[in-house]
Amino acid sequence: MVVYKNQIKMPRPPVYKLVIFDLDGTLTRERSIWEYIHKRLGKWYGFAEEYQNQFLAGEISYEEFCERDAQVWKGMKIEELLEIVKTVPFHEGVDDLIGYLKQKGLKLSMVSSGLSILSNWVHQRYGFDFSVSNDLLHENGILTGKVNIQVYYDQKAEWVRRILDRFEVKPEETIAIGDSHGDIEMFQRVGFPIAFNSSCEDLERVARVSIRSHYLTDIIPLLPFS
Repeated sequence: MVVYKNQIKMPRPPVYKLVIFDLDGTLTRERSIWEYIHKRLGKWYGFAEEYQNQFLAGEISYEEFCERDAQVWKGMKIEELLEIVKTVPFHEGVDDLIGYLKQKGLKLSMVSSGLSILSNWVHQRYGFDFSVSNDLLHENGILTGKVNIQVYYDQKAEWVRRILDRFEVKPEETIAIGDSHGDIEMFQRVGFPIAFNSSCEDLERVARVSIRSHYLTDIIPLLPFS
C-alpha cells in the first residue's frame, strides 16, 4: 500500500502567544525583594530573618509572615522604599529577551509573590501587558505597616487561569519562566515551562527546559519557536 505524505495529518505545533514571568530570582538576581529591602535597611540579620524562619518552621501563617515584614517599614515614605527597589540588580540580557519576545508578538505578563512597588516599576520599564503582586498599603505616601496579599508564594495557578482568560489564550499556547518552588503550580498549567537558575529540584522535574546561566538571553535558543 502506498501512503502519500499529504494523506497523513500531522499535529500542528502550538503557536505561542503569551509568556508569564516570575519576577524575584527570575528577572532579578535577588530571590526576594522583601529580603533585599530588609538587608539594605539593616533589618534582616537577627530581625526580619527570624520571621522567615518562623514561617518555614510552620510557626506563623503566610499572612502573618507578610504582615510582620511590612510592619518593619511602617512610617517610611513610599518614595524612599522605591529608591531602594530601583537598585535591585537584574540578570544580564533582560532587555534583549523581552525585546525578542515582543518582536515575536507574545503578550508579556508577570505573577510575583513579591511586591508591587517592584513589579509596577518593571511593568512600566519593560512594557508588560499585565502584572500582579502584593501591595504595601500607605496613606498620604507613608507606609502603614499593612499589606494586601494578592499572590501567595505557592498559589499562582488561579492567576494563570485569570491571565489566560484575559488574553483568550490556551495553556498550550503559553510559556512560563520561573526559578523556585512557588512557580510549580504555574508550570503545571502552561505548555512550555522554563526553569531559570532553579532553586528547586521539583520545579526542574516539571519544567520542559532547565537552564543555569548569568544571561537571560541564553533562554532564546531554547524557546520552542527560535
